[in-house]
Amino acid sequence: MKLAQFVERHPYRFAVILEVAIVAVYLFVGTAAHFLDLSNLALYGLANLGLALGAIVLLTRLKWWQRVGFNSLRQRGGLRYFLIPLVPAILNLIPGAQRASFAQVSVVFVIALLVAFAEETIFRGLMLQAIKPFGYWRAALITATLFGLIHAMNALTGKSGLESALQIGYATAIGFAYAALTLKKEVLWLLILTHFLTDFAFFIQKPGFALPPFWQSVLVVILTIGFSVYGIFVMRQKSDQPIGSARERTQNALKGEFV
Repeated sequence: MKLAQFVERHPYRFAVILEVAIVAVYLFVGTAAHFLDLSNLALYGLANLGLALGAIVLLTRLKWWQRVGFNSLRQRGGLRYFLIPLVPAILNLIPGAQRASFAQVSVVFVIALLVAFAEETIFRGLMLQAIKPFGYWRAALITATLFGLIHAMNALTGKSGLESALQIGYATAIGFAYAALTLKKEVLWLLILTHFLTDFAFFIQKPGFALPPFWQSVLVVILTIGFSVYGIFVMRQKSDQPIGSARERTQNALKGEFV
């Protein structure tokens, strides 16, 4: 069975396979990083390099580059929708940036770009477009949930149950808002850029800065609610009009026709 036919017939299985593949890559690289005594930053870089290469192969084989959103923004006014997603990047810069050499900044730049590209092309690209023919809300909610669940792996880094739960909820809310923006504007590279700026700002912020645990939790909850509401706001402006049977909708989508 060809890849395109598999995605057409089994979009949910395709999404689950991608989710399992991400977990497997992180576990494999994490194990190797432990024995080689590599930093968490190196772990992120190696894992997402592999995921980015895998996403490139899938997008190329499916011929989905334009379909997932690697095209120009149709209206410049649409840029305003991407201002809210920049809030976490701005918050990450409040403590200021640490002093680092050009080499260190370059490494962080590349790793943040790999993470942004890999996560956006997999969740808001491959997964979202595979499920989209069966309903915009369904696609947004499923991919957001899978994106949130991936962040459950942070519990393995020693974070408490509350911290892990808050991060899962926060990641799910962001995933939902990002999916809504992808469905509405049909452009992905702007979200990759937004995701990159958020991670890059986090990686280069001054070390040692942290809000008291209570206020940090409050901030995460506020952001989670904010992104959830924003995602709903964007989704309500995006028509969801399935046409024909599920199979017909999938076939149309694979031909590049948006329903």
